[in-house]
Amino acid sequence: MSNKAVSEFFDSKASETYDERNRKLSPINNNLHLLIRLILNDLPENAHILCVGVGTGSEIVSLAEAYPKWRFTGIDPSTSMLEACRDKIEKHGLTSRCELTHGYLASIDEKQKFDAILCLLVTHFVTDDAERQAMYTGMHARLTQGGYLIHADISDDMASPEFRNILEKWKAMHRFAGASDASLEHVVTSMETHLSVLPKATIENFLRNAGFPMPVQFFQSLLIRAWYSQKM
Repeated sequence: MSNKAVSEFFDSKASETYDERNRKLSPINNNLHLLIRLILNDLPENAHILCVGVGTGSEIVSLAEAYPKWRFTGIDPSTSMLEACRDKIEKHGLTSRCELTHGYLASIDEKQKFDAILCLLVTHFVTDDAERQAMYTGMHARLTQGGYLIHADISDDMASPEFRNILEKWKAMHRFAGASDASLEHVVTSMETHLSVLPKATIENFLRNAGFPMPVQFFQSLLIRAWYSQKM
């Protein structure tokens, strides 16, 4: 997506209501955040974490509570989401440990290295394969040796017969969260138009091509998959 498209997709109204709209799905996020904390448990006591597409900053709050000496840099192309993130960080007393930047990954100097990079439910918005590959490669370049990439996407083989089956469960999840039947009628169209939903194997190939020899899927909730990869 372009800067304009991201700003329109995550405008001030969407940003202000993002957490509330997803409140009923918090068990999914809580499970993912718990697993992320466990995976990153061997990082240094003073680790520096980069959150790409930081959104409202939920992952920062989760990790900051578990690891009180970690520092965080968050970047997002949506000014509205960054404002929501800044408000949340301030509310939790984390302002001194966080730096927020408006922009994309390329805004972060490659010379600056991080002990871990989190990129949660972001890269499926990158619909050009070359740009998506460049994003994974760029995250690899900004990691310290041994650093972790934690990455989550909406992922599945949309051409498979299984996809049509799980899609109905995906709709049921959004219906439970409060989505209207009218909006659910356009789920597939939205995936085909606004997102790049790719099979697990394709995403893992992107990661290997970026320099991560062994991406490991550690989480799945319907169409949401998450991997950890380590820079060797």
